[in-house]
Amino acid sequence: MRALTATLTATLTATLSPVADLVWPAHCAGCGRPGAVCCAPCRRALRAGARADLPDGTPVHGCAPHDGPARQVLLAVKDRGRAEARPALADALAHRLAALAPRVALVPVPTRAASRRARGGDLVADLAARAAATARRRGHDVDVERCLRLVRRVRDQTDLDARGRRANVHGAFTLTGPPPDRPCLVLDDVVTTTATAAEAVRALRAGGARVEGVLTVTIA
Repeated sequence: MRALTATLTATLTATLSPVADLVWPAHCAGCGRPGAVCCAPCRRALRAGARADLPDGTPVHGCAPHDGPARQVLLAVKDRGRAEARPALADALAHRLAALAPRVALVPVPTRAASRRARGGDLVADLAARAAATARRRGHDVDVERCLRLVRRVRDQTDLDARGRRANVHGAFTLTGPPPDRPCLVLDDVVTTTATAAEAVRALRAGGARVEGVLTVTIA
């Protein structure tokens, strides 16, 4: 039911966005150029590609480095209420996803309640639903499994260093129910110190899931 709701929300937003642009003239969330929510050059920047590894060697696949227009689009969505730019992020994720695995489950990283309230919902889960829907329209077998949950309270990580972030999320996630029946990619919006992604991978593997890597919009 949650996956269906997220998919319906993504479809409705994509349908209404062009109408909204007629009422409120758009400016690019990446560079400020008028005329588009995310202009063609900024969409290309979101497809630049980036790569990192977790401490255990698990690959982290990013749509782009966390700088320039890609960073600005992501921050506009996360911190400035530019929900109409979410489809651009989902499109970039689906593009990156197409090169990784023909059949995969996206597992969004759990979001703190405070972050959900601040952003009007679970941004990471919404991006997972949008990216999966876009990938399926392009012929790929992609599902979303919201099978991770927080088992204790964690702090906002913004002001923590790498060591503090690792301690903050250590043991914070667990797998709910049986593991997905297909290979998994952990999904997050940005990977910085890798602490959150590594904890998500640990929790999934502890529950018997087959984790192929991590997918994220940007890598810092």
